[in-house]
Amino acid sequence: MKAFITITLMLAMVLLSGCLGGKNSSLAPTLAFAYAVGEGDNSIRGFNQTSVGDVQSMSVSIFNTNPRPSSLALHPSTNFIYTANVTANTVSGFNVDHTTGILTPIGTAQIPTPVCASLSVCSNPIGVAVDKSGNFLFSLNQGSAVPAVPASISVFSIDPNRGLLTPIAGSPFPFASLVAPNPQFLIASPTGEFLYVSNGASGTVSAFSIGGNGVVTELAGSPFATEAGATVAGLAIDPKGQLLYAADSTNNTIAAFNVAASGALGPVPGSPFAAGTTPVAVAVDTTSGFLYSANQGSNDVSAYSISSGALTQLSGSPFAVEQTVAAPQPAFLTVDLTNTFLYVCNPGTSSISVFGRAKDGTLGLIQDSPFAQAIKPQWILITK
Repeated sequence: MKAFITITLMLAMVLLSGCLGGKNSSLAPTLAFAYAVGEGDNSIRGFNQTSVGDVQSMSVSIFNTNPRPSSLALHPSTNFIYTANVTANTVSGFNVDHTTGILTPIGTAQIPTPVCASLSVCSNPIGVAVDKSGNFLFSLNQGSAVPAVPASISVFSIDPNRGLLTPIAGSPFPFASLVAPNPQFLIASPTGEFLYVSNGASGTVSAFSIGGNGVVTELAGSPFATEAGATVAGLAIDPKGQLLYAADSTNNTIAAFNVAASGALGPVPGSPFAAGTTPVAVAVDTTSGFLYSANQGSNDVSAYSISSGALTQLSGSPFAVEQTVAAPQPAFLTVDLTNTFLYVCNPGTSSISVFGRAKDGTLGLIQDSPFAQAIKPQWILITK
């Protein structure tokens, strides 16, 4: 109760008085660590997330990887972070120092793991995910050097002690039913049983089961359609694994699905739900009570309450990511571990916007937000 009261008072100060910005914010203690990747840099950038929401560079804040890091995944133990390197066709793994936040390459050498034995088999890994057990890492590969070879998912077993990756037998696994391969985003269900992939201009979401040996098998009925003319990008699953949301950047909507016990998807009544212009990413808070969408075209964030999977836009929504005439073009967003702050990557202005979250899910930019970056951030991950 004491911790809850402290966080509530802190958030009220950030949203209402602004007295924690400026020089005072630099004195705030570290709450967690944040890591970002983006265009313009072949590294992971590390930050301290302070108790007032600021992102401040670590004493050592640049961790080199292969060209070009496109996404991040956290091992359930929180001891390892992985990134997909889309240009190099590799996955890099790092140990996390829980005291300093500093990342060091897994193993004895800084040699990332190829996603495939040959570029003729698969290439262009754009997404990574780790299953709930922490036994397997999955890489979403957009294609290969051979046009006839479709998109695929590479699967690696994870050494639980050192985080090292080893390809499993049969990897990579192709998309059996996808007519026009154009995968955009990969997400693992929190139940540990399923993987989901958004398929861009195909307007669909592919669903895969995860076997005990890591083998992924596309489900019957997959891919699942959203709506006519859709272009599906970012995905989010609620913490219970019962609801899946997909951002449709063409129709300016959010598609909502119920997740069956089999992993199959069925539309939530009333879906799709209106969003801002060109929604490209979605995030659900840890209470499963609220959803947020990054609207790249309108440079704002739509905020919704969730009831039986249905979305109701909150008062004041959408919320501008920056108080400026520039075009931030928000591309990704995430809620922090305490559910107190929302972080938004803005590649258009090379910045990260930080919102304080009120109890009713509404948002307010914290003082000093947005925070300027040396890269065009495309992905952000927060961990202890």
